[in-house]
Amino acid sequence: MAAATVDIPSICLSSGPMLNGYWKGERAGSGTIKWKARKLLAAGKIDEEEFIKLVVDATTSPGYCNTMGTATTMNSLTEGIGMSLPGNASIPATLSERAEMAYMTGLRIVEMVKEDLTPSKIMTRESFENAVVLNSALGGSTNAPIHINAIARHVGVEFQIEDWQKIGFGIPLLVNMQPSGKYLGEDFYRAGGVPAVMNSLLVDGKLRGSSITANGKTIAENYAQSQILDKDVIRTCDDPILENAGFIILKGNVCDAAVMKTSVISETFRTQYLSNPGSNNVFEVRAIVFDGPEDYHERINNPGLNIDVNCILVIRGCGPVGYPGSAEVVNMQPPDNLIREGILELPTLGDGRQSGTSGSPSILNVSPESAIGGGLALLQTGDRLKIDLNQCSIDVLLNETELQKRRDLLKLEVTENQTPWQEIYRNTVGQLSGGGIIELAEKYKKIRNTIPRHSH
Repeated sequence: MAAATVDIPSICLSSGPMLNGYWKGERAGSGTIKWKARKLLAAGKIDEEEFIKLVVDATTSPGYCNTMGTATTMNSLTEGIGMSLPGNASIPATLSERAEMAYMTGLRIVEMVKEDLTPSKIMTRESFENAVVLNSALGGSTNAPIHINAIARHVGVEFQIEDWQKIGFGIPLLVNMQPSGKYLGEDFYRAGGVPAVMNSLLVDGKLRGSSITANGKTIAENYAQSQILDKDVIRTCDDPILENAGFIILKGNVCDAAVMKTSVISETFRTQYLSNPGSNNVFEVRAIVFDGPEDYHERINNPGLNIDVNCILVIRGCGPVGYPGSAEVVNMQPPDNLIREGILELPTLGDGRQSGTSGSPSILNVSPESAIGGGLALLQTGDRLKIDLNQCSIDVLLNETELQKRRDLLKLEVTENQTPWQEIYRNTVGQLSGGGIIELAEKYKKIRNTIPRHSH
């Protein structure tokens, strides 16, 4: 975002993912294993000591998460959008190739300065479309729309939350990597990494090949010769892991926009909620409403809530204004008694985010958030919600008279500011559907052309 705003020649260098982790002979992905461990702990299958050991075993070396979490996602999209050298995203942190990439990146930025190759010349509408396509093929994080839309606004490219479904939903899942698959970052790199995925998408005509990148070459020139080295890790478009693997953008009387990641919908979830005879991809559930993560942790195991498989866990007060800053808390797990019965996931809904390492098919990034009077603020425990993935809708089953009554009685309560920076942030931040940026920042572009005065 800074590079987009200032618009001086810039290039990105990733630190790379950590090496593979293992637990009891199986791959243990950083972040993803934590969500699994929480369920094992709740079910009484491991104790707290084993929980800690499991998480530690998954954290093997320097580097960011070795799953397709937000870090791997955004570094991959940075390459896909053209702001780093080909191959940069996938190299693990500890390999010698990472040092070589750092050296080559240093050489290239000098040339970019001479050429005046700026972010605004690289990050065009077409390159943002490439990022969306790549994200679907990777099984990328639900944080990606927030970050990408924010960058687009800072660089001055028109890009809407709806574009993620229009451009990306029909793209197949090509990467068999946790949390959408089996493998981890080290495997992904050795299978060909981002270049191999880009080649597969190019061959199938799904990328804008003429987009310019940081090395001065086009996407097509950079990736025309890239190869898949392990087809169990990276697939081709004619043999995907999953068709239609992009995000669905949901709207209704609950919100103007919410994101659902389809590539992590498990067979269990699909059977339970999306396979009703005569109404596939449509389900109704009873809402259990929590006001923030503290409330969730305090009450999730309260038997008085009568939580069962026909419920949806709702968390609010977790958006940019409400938290503040938006919290990664929407991937809530069921109460312990359900986990012990073998019910490992329930539908979840919230105006916060979730870690890209989570495999939960949550409905999240709800905009507008509850703290500014969005639809979640009107929900009450016991309300019935209808989610229709065919129509891309989410509605509470209440008439307009009842909803208006609740609006009239609504008293917004926002957590007290703890610092002056929180107050400034809350007063200027936008919603997640628009990238969650400081709204007044959008008008400041190409600052290189209007260098601010210095004070001495």
